[in-house]
Amino acid sequence: MYPALNVNIGDPIFIGDIFGLILALPISLFLAYWMSAVKNHMAVVVGALIGALLGFLIILGWAGTLIYDTNLPGANGASVFFGSVLFCSICGLIGGILTDMLIARIRRKDYIRQPVHE
Repeated sequence: MYPALNVNIGDPIFIGDIFGLILALPISLFLAYWMSAVKNHMAVVVGALIGALLGFLIILGWAGTLIYDTNLPGANGASVFFGSVLFCSICGLIGGILTDMLIARIRRKDYIRQPVHE
């Protein structure tokens, strides 16, 4: 039960997590691009990518052998796959939204509405 930092590529937990990440990436990257209000959409997409990868590492550390030397009891590849699709998509969207908010706060003058003259 001590930290292991062991990644077993043949483990069903890892396989389910990586395929969940692969399916979550198009979802989160597209939605982050589509929802962003800033002019630099690429920064928002990179923020969403970092968020999705962080979600991948969280699930691998929680259910897999990244932190402990044994898998989470009762976890299997299918449950980790579906959880990873949802969790990585959500983490990617959160990363994109946070990046969007930070850029909009830094470049505030570009996003202030101009008064309409009649």
